[in-house]
Amino acid sequence: MDAPFDLQIVCSTPGDISRAQRGGATRIEVAGCYTTGGVTPSPGTIKACIAATDLPVTIAMRPREGHLVFSASEREIILADAEWSLEQGANQILIGGLDAHLNLDIDLIETAIQRFGGNRVMVNRAIDSAKKPHQDFEQLKSLPIAGLASSAGFGNAMKGHEKLVEWQANVDFDIYASGGVLPGGAGRMWAAGLSCFRASARHSGGVAHEGRWFEGEIYPVDAKQVERLVKSLHRAIANEEAGPED
Repeated sequence: MDAPFDLQIVCSTPGDISRAQRGGATRIEVAGCYTTGGVTPSPGTIKACIAATDLPVTIAMRPREGHLVFSASEREIILADAEWSLEQGANQILIGGLDAHLNLDIDLIETAIQRFGGNRVMVNRAIDSAKKPHQDFEQLKSLPIAGLASSAGFGNAMKGHEKLVEWQANVDFDIYASGGVLPGGAGRMWAAGLSCFRASARHSGGVAHEGRWFEGEIYPVDAKQVERLVKSLHRAIANEEAGPED
C-alpha cells in the first residue's frame, strides 16, 4: 500500500460506489443484502459494480444469510462464485467461514489460495465469530493472503484495535479494522498504528414504497459519512507529521 491509508467501503449498487468514490474511498467491496450482514451479490450486480469504478474491487463471498458454518455444497458454491467474480475483473474475493467446532475454516481459505493465489484472497470477519479468534490467527498469520478484515474478536474495531495493532506487527498482509468503524475511531486507530479500514458508512434512505410483505427501507452508502472518515484519517496523519508541540 503506497498511500498513507486504505479505506474499503462496503457497497451494494453502482450508486453506492459513486457515493463512496465521491467521499474518498480508496477501495470498494461489493456485498448484497446489507441488512443481513452481506451475502454474495448477483452476477448482474457484480458486473455492473466492477464496470462502475477504476478502484480495486473486492467481492464478498457468503452464499446465504445466517451462521457461518457452511456445508460442503455451500463451500463449493463459495469457491465457484469466487472464481467467476475474479474472471469478471474483481481484484480480490472476501472469503471465510467456520468449521463444525466454530474454529476458523482454514481448509476453505487454503483451497482459495491454491485456486486463485493468495494475492486475490482477503479473509472475512468469520474469525471474529470463532470460538478462539487469537488461536485461529496464529494459524492464519503464516498464510500468503492479501488481507484480513477483523475486529480481533471484539464487538467493534475500536474495542479491538490494540490487538489489531499487535496482529498487524506480526504479519505481512494488511489487516483491515472492521466493525463499527466511525470517523473519530478511525483517526485514533490510525494514530495507534493501523492504516487499513473497512466501513459501511450507510444511512437510512427512507421508504419510497412500503411493500405489503417485505421491508421497504433502504440503506445506501452516504458520501458525507465516507468523507468524514477520510477527513478524520487525514487529520490524524497531519497531527503525526506536525509532531509534538515545543
